[in-house]
Amino acid sequence: MHKRKLFAAGAFLVSAIFLVIPFYEKVTLVSRKGKAFGNLERRVEDYINQAQGDFSILIKDLNYPEFKIVLKEKEKFAAASLIKVPLAAVALKAVREGKLSLSQKITIKRKDITGGSGIIKGMQLPVSLSLQETLELMIARSDNTATNKIIGILGFEYINESFKDLGLSRTTLTRKMMDFYSRKKGVENYTTALDLCLIFERIYKGLLIDKEASELLLSFLKKQKVNDRLPRYLAKGLSVAHKTGLEKGVVHDAGIIFSPKGDYVICVLARGVGNYKQVKKFIAKLSLLTYNFYQ
Repeated sequence: MHKRKLFAAGAFLVSAIFLVIPFYEKVTLVSRKGKAFGNLERRVEDYINQAQGDFSILIKDLNYPEFKIVLKEKEKFAAASLIKVPLAAVALKAVREGKLSLSQKITIKRKDITGGSGIIKGMQLPVSLSLQETLELMIARSDNTATNKIIGILGFEYINESFKDLGLSRTTLTRKMMDFYSRKKGVENYTTALDLCLIFERIYKGLLIDKEASELLLSFLKKQKVNDRLPRYLAKGLSVAHKTGLEKGVVHDAGIIFSPKGDYVICVLARGVGNYKQVKKFIAKLSLLTYNFYQ
């Protein structure tokens, strides 16, 4: 009987040790990551102090969300093409609600063509695209014609109500893309680094509308063709799911970096910009600075 108790006690001790080791390793990892983020935060602060322009920044670890770096993350910035990410989320919400179908056809005529970024304007018109194809062009190609068609289908009221339903309390859409007349009158689309981070976190976790919607939007973001900011100096072949924004006075990029040693969200919004090339390089170097802390 005594030997049985001794064996049981020994087995319990061994089990306890094997349980403690993973816990200890996790605590050590968290401690190291915490120190690294502290160092990163100081480097980011020093780097921002040398830059020209007004910035909103949010960098957040997706596995350890307590580790983040924030600067004006709740402050509204003119969204430019970043508005297309929450707009895509609303469109997928409408699909989930049965208001739209990913396979439904959208006819685009010459009168629908919008200037600026996009490839639809170079297609043989009229052209018929599925809603899914239109959304992909809106994100991966930042197509303004596709965006304005989506806005027309959904309507401003439904879009802005859905932003609130999705918890995007500081994101608003009040004009279509390339509507410079309205912009001159002060009508602007706004978002924040905090709202964008929320969307990307939900996409990452499969919680944006549902898993299917999250995976679909993630696939669009990974096909992004404008890669002169966040991915610019990163390792070749690295998976990056992001969306850029560029408009008079503003330069943005926001998304998820899938690093071999940890995934994270990085949102950089800039306004008061004079030299666009300089700010694009700033965002790219800030992205590299963050990436290096994960290696």
